[in-house]
Amino acid sequence: MNAEQIVRKYSDMVYGIAIRYVRNRIDADDVYNDVFYRYFRRERTFASEEHRKNWLIRVSVNAAKDFLIKKRSDVELRDDMFEDVRTDFSNVSREELMDLRDGLKKLKEEYREIIELYYINGFNTKEISVMLQKSENTVKSQLLRGRQKLREVIE
Repeated sequence: MNAEQIVRKYSDMVYGIAIRYVRNRIDADDVYNDVFYRYFRRERTFASEEHRKNWLIRVSVNAAKDFLIKKRSDVELRDDMFEDVRTDFSNVSREELMDLRDGLKKLKEEYREIIELYYINGFNTKEISVMLQKSENTVKSQLLRGRQKLREVIE
């Protein structure tokens, strides 16, 4: 595959990961550019397209996290992140959504990240396991523990 084909094939995926982490288009553009810069700055060979895709996912996640660290700010949980959740749970009151947001802020990062990726961003456990370089079973157990801890914090 040539450079143009690679960018065309994976740009939506890389940009999607970036926007999910940094939460705004300008910063996501920076992360996107960084990922493809890392990719093209030296010649790479991959055993398969799946290997190339997994590498790009991992680098995208790392680049987004690096960007957030450099920016010296955690990803804040904003009210607008819960708009999609609200459509899925239309019987949930605004106050309950605020409690949920506050509860998520109190969770350990490992649980909060998995819950956000799963419920707010819509990734499945297999996709999350690739992004975070954890086994799928670990992701499932952390998702379960995270939900339990969130329930405890909210109650």
